Amino acid sequence: MSPIPSPTAIDQDLAAHLDSAWGDPATWLAHGLQWMHLDAVREHMHEQVTGDAAVSPLEWFFQTVGAAQPLPLRRVLVLGCGQGTVERQLARAGWAADIVAIDLSAKVLEVARANAAADGLAIRYLQADMNHLPLGQPGFEPASFDAVLGVSSVHHCADLEHLYASLHRLLVPAGWLFLDEYVGPDRFQFPDHQVRFMNQLLDILPEHMRALYDGRVKGNLRCPTMEEVVAIDPSEAVRSSQVLPLLGRHFEVLQRRPYGGAILRVLLADIAQNFQAAAARPWLHALLGAEEDLFRTGRLQSDMACVMARARG
Repeated sequence: MSPIPSPTAIDQDLAAHLDSAWGDPATWLAHGLQWMHLDAVREHMHEQVTGDAAVSPLEWFFQTVGAAQPLPLRRVLVLGCGQGTVERQLARAGWAADIVAIDLSAKVLEVARANAAADGLAIRYLQADMNHLPLGQPGFEPASFDAVLGVSSVHHCADLEHLYASLHRLLVPAGWLFLDEYVGPDRFQFPDHQVRFMNQLLDILPEHMRALYDGRVKGNLRCPTMEEVVAIDPSEAVRSSQVLPLLGRHFEVLQRRPYGGAILRVLLADIAQNFQAAAARPWLHALLGAEEDLFRTGRLQSDMACVMARARG
């Protein structure tokens, strides 16, 4: 195993913001569950990305990698790992011999380390900033990783040009990149028609299906101001609309699979728990169908996408 460098180029103010926003997993669910907590939503997303409701995007990615070269890969880097779900799946599946995971929040890294230790998994964690990867330091030498994974993380990067150039150098020739990201409007500045569709669908739901944990009823959705977004997390969706367009400078995109999210990601936020019961399934399937119709007729564009790419020669 290669040594891991000491933390470097850390924006302490931003790191403190992220500790507050993401450091305690309990706060993420304080008001209610999110769309991907629902089995039917995940299965719908899997089918859109992989063609099989039973196959996750990460499994699809490693099936493709495994068809091209032997598994496990030698080294894999996970960007913006959060509480560590992605790398633990990676370790349990045996897809990589050596896994390195980074995040800017020291607090959430403590959670990730504890989760890995509880599962008996050997994963190495480092506090690092995607805007300033420790390229060239021990453990981050050029061509030292076979694959890089970014799941709900790269849309938090402001300097995407530098990130993609750094990843290109960190990867072996034709190394692999997998992204599962929010790629919609920067800072969640949705167009008026998108917000209008959100409210039209929310308004048809019975009041009890719009209830948050604290008893309040969700309604009258609006686009957040940029100041509101930045106050919670200065890195949130900072250049999300450029995550995909800038990839081509350093990577050949093999697959790009949009999977919606323009309506339901926001509509179901904090009320997804109300759709878990069997009696609520017709409502959920109706919402999934309505969003799909909006995409199919060109009235909306997907805000979420999975991408499989390889480093250009």
